[in-house]
Amino acid sequence: MNVKRRGAVTVLALAVAFGFQAGPAQAAYDGPQDLPEPTAEQLAKSVVSWDPSSSVRTWSMDKAVSPVEQVQTKAGETTISLSTDILFTPDSSKLPVTAAARITSLVDKIPQGTRVRVLGHTDSVKGEVDNKKLSKDRAEAVAAVLEGERSDLSLDVKGMAATEPAVREDPKDPSSLAANRRVEIIYRK
Repeated sequence: MNVKRRGAVTVLALAVAFGFQAGPAQAAYDGPQDLPEPTAEQLAKSVVSWDPSSSVRTWSMDKAVSPVEQVQTKAGETTISLSTDILFTPDSSKLPVTAAARITSLVDKIPQGTRVRVLGHTDSVKGEVDNKKLSKDRAEAVAAVLEGERSDLSLDVKGMAATEPAVREDPKDPSSLAANRRVEIIYRK
């Protein structure tokens, strides 16, 4: 094999070994004005069609907002159960200013001079504040609103802690714990 041919084979072997691939020379562009016009295929690939009907969602308020109270009347006794998760921050007995108007509206139909029990309840989970104290403080906070608006009512206020759960607690179900955290306003007509 002659020297020229052997040199050409060597160069070709080195090019293959280093992955060199000969291709068309790249054009140098100075700016956007030097770029070629896009093809119809390139334009079609760059356009994204959006159908809003498949991406717009309707949100229902049903079950999205929980009422602060549940009212139940049984055998002449009415119980207004206030969710403390809505009324109070955890381990707190301070009512927000807006709560007074709602609590007042819930008791406006109680007859004059009625004896009313206000009972605070907690779940069985120990928090930063003792549950007995927390339940009593929350009951007293609600009673203070009642007393301020309805001084004609005779109030009996107690903290029950976790002694009278509304539902059986399941540590795996947070809603069972929440159901037991409440302040009850109980009266007879």
